[in-house]
Amino acid sequence: MVLYPKSVVYLLIIVTLFFLTAAALTPSCDPTFNTGFGLGAHMLPPASNVSTADPTGPYQVGVRFGTYCFEGRGITLNYWYPALPEVGSSPYVSVGGIVGKAVKDAPVDSSGGPYPLILFSPGLAAVDDGYYFYTQNLASNGYVVVSIQHLDARNANVTSKKFALALAAIDAEAGNTIDAVIEEYTDFFRETQFALTYRPQEIAFALDQAIQSTANKSSPFYSIIDTNNIGMSGHSLGGFYTNIIGGGMPIYCDYLMTLIQRNPDYPILSEVSPCAFPARQNLSDPFALHDSRIKAIIPLAAPTFLTRSQLARSAAQVKVPMMAITGDNRTSETTSWVQHDIYENAAGPSYWVKIKDTNHYLVADSYGLNPILSANMSPEDRANFLDKAAVYMVYSTAFFDYYVKGNKTAYTALHTISSSYVKELSSRNYK
Repeated sequence: MVLYPKSVVYLLIIVTLFFLTAAALTPSCDPTFNTGFGLGAHMLPPASNVSTADPTGPYQVGVRFGTYCFEGRGITLNYWYPALPEVGSSPYVSVGGIVGKAVKDAPVDSSGGPYPLILFSPGLAAVDDGYYFYTQNLASNGYVVVSIQHLDARNANVTSKKFALALAAIDAEAGNTIDAVIEEYTDFFRETQFALTYRPQEIAFALDQAIQSTANKSSPFYSIIDTNNIGMSGHSLGGFYTNIIGGGMPIYCDYLMTLIQRNPDYPILSEVSPCAFPARQNLSDPFALHDSRIKAIIPLAAPTFLTRSQLARSAAQVKVPMMAITGDNRTSETTSWVQHDIYENAAGPSYWVKIKDTNHYLVADSYGLNPILSANMSPEDRANFLDKAAVYMVYSTAFFDYYVKGNKTAYTALHTISSSYVKELSSRNYK
């Protein structure tokens, strides 16, 4: 057995949440296929009804689940929305044991509709309701949020290759968390070709289903969703695909690549380009995954699989408004300079928010508040959860209000430091 320092073990556990991919996949349309709580294939005891941050908006919140048959298997979509729950209704308890203010299957509050749509892509291996305070808060402010139970949420394992694990440990100690995770899950990433074989397809399916629901008279969301005003957000791997699909970041393959970058079988996968794999080669062009229906994006702690020399070039094609939100923990948060490079080079309005004493877990409260996982966190990261959650809620709401709803009164909040936990706040190209 290979033993790593505690800090490395902590990082490797954390990043499991965000970068796992599915390898041995069991096609199934059985809705029970997506039940239970864990990190991918690793089941985890849930918390015991731990309360999360309260929503800030004027609406009460409902939550509904829909399971669909997609490519021969089940996929679950989780809807958070303005609601009119019955008096005395019990709040929904997430599969991770987190309690907020949402009520399951509560009637829709149509008084402020139709509501803009926010598509949410969780971190790899994370469950669809694992971001309770974040999704609940947007719904309370007049959005319908659709979160996806991605295929990897139930199908993930660490590689057994000792060389890859050793390399992951070295990268983790150096704070290079993106490469560390690629190596730790090298088998999964190689088989799913950096998740290109399923993530974009699931995201497109979820968006189409949400749009179809507002035209379906038998749907509780009939005439409730404003399909002309759509935003997207995602955490970690979900943040990567938020940049690609919602932001329009192209995956260029027209540059001079080394033999290593072109070799899909090279042992150190972090040095291989997505262009080495058929899933990228079969795309019609670098922009093929972009969905122009999405008007604004919030990538949360987003990594990248793009060759670093092409990162600024690709980011320059992000023309929709974007806001990057991340924590500041060097060894348990996505590599900061990668995220900042995208912010610095985006062509459209861009915002940068870094939160003090915050790790990769916090926004995913089903994991950040889990007693087993939080036991490995530093005292600084565990402290003042509500204050840090408030930063995510203030800026995500203000950003979508301004750029999706067109609410100009949100401008002040976008450009004002809201808390002592806002370590960095900056903006570019804003209107």
